[in-house]
Amino acid sequence: MLFNVRTVNATFDDTLGKVDWFDDRGDREGNDRAGYGKWSSPDSAEANTDRFIEGLESYRDHGILAVNLCLQGGHPLNGLPEVEEGHGSAGRRPNGHRDFYHNSVLNADGTLDAGGIARVGRVIEACDRLGMAVMLQLFYFGQDPVLSDEAAVCAATDAAVDWICEKGYTNVIVEIANEVMEGHFHHEILKPGRVSELIHRARNRVRDEHGVKLLVMTSEAALLSEKQWKPDEIDEVMSACDFCVIHAGDNVETGKVGDSSQLVDKVKRIRSTEWFASNPRPIITNESQGEQSFDAMVRRGVSFGLHSEIFQTMFPPKWGVWPNETTWFFDRVSDMTHP
Repeated sequence: MLFNVRTVNATFDDTLGKVDWFDDRGDREGNDRAGYGKWSSPDSAEANTDRFIEGLESYRDHGILAVNLCLQGGHPLNGLPEVEEGHGSAGRRPNGHRDFYHNSVLNADGTLDAGGIARVGRVIEACDRLGMAVMLQLFYFGQDPVLSDEAAVCAATDAAVDWICEKGYTNVIVEIANEVMEGHFHHEILKPGRVSELIHRARNRVRDEHGVKLLVMTSEAALLSEKQWKPDEIDEVMSACDFCVIHAGDNVETGKVGDSSQLVDKVKRIRSTEWFASNPRPIITNESQGEQSFDAMVRRGVSFGLHSEIFQTMFPPKWGVWPNETTWFFDRVSDMTHP
C-alpha cells in the first residue's frame, strides 16, 4: 500500500530555451497563479527543485510515503492543448520531444549530467530525511532518443545504479522505464520484448559490483492490448520485476470505472499466473486517477499512485498539497493512514 504521487518534473530543466511554455507570468489557473516568472536554466531548474523539496513534508503528513522521479522527466506539455507540439504521444515522433525541449540527466553516451543528477540526489536525500521512498525512473519515451544507441542505454543503466550504490541510498526503487509498450520507446531494448534484459542487468550489477540488493522493476502501458504486449512478454517482464507496476484509471467516457476498470483486469491477469502464485509480490500503481479506481485498488490490497496534470504540467508546478482537483486523494490517504 505504498501511496505515491507522480512528480517526475520535480527535477525538470530545459536547456534548449527555444520556447516560453515553462514561463509563469502568474496568470495560469492550473498552478494557482503562482507567478514564478520566466524560465531560465539552470536557475529556474534549481528553484523548481527547491520548491518541491519544501512541499515534501506536506505529502508525508498526508500519508504519502513515496514520490516518483525520472532521469528524463515526464510529459511537461500534458494538459496544454494550446501547444501544438505536445499533441499525441512522444513515442510517435522520430525524435520524441527532443526537437523542442531537452530534459535528460542522461547524456548521449549514457553518462550522467552532473547538474541534473545533483538535483535528483537532493530530492532523494530530502525524502530520506522524512522517511520517504523514491521510485526512480531511468528512461522516458519523450527523451530516450538522446541516447545514441543500445550500448548507450546499457551504459546509462549501469551508470544510474552505480551512482545509487556509491551514494549509499537505501530509499530508492529503480523503475527501468516509464510506460513500456511496443509503440512508445525508440530503442528496442526498452520495448516489451527486451526490457527484462535491463531489469536483470541492473539487479545483477548491483549484486555483483556493489554487494547490495536493489529493488528493480518497470511500469507498463496498454498491458492487455495484443498490439502492444504479447502474453509471453507480460509474463517474462512482470515475473522479472521485484514488484509489478501498472498504469490506468477510471475511464468515465466508456464507463470503465472502479471494479470494471482496466486496473482491475490487470491485477486479475497478474495474479492468475503460475509465476505469481509461486512468488507473490506487491502490485503497485504509480500513475492513476479517479476515486473509484482508488477504492477498487485498496479493496484488492494494491497501492495507488496519483497522476495529475497539475503535477505533470510545467508552468512550472506549484508543489505540495494545496486546494485543487487532487485534494480528494490526499484527504483519502490521510484518513486511511491517520485513524
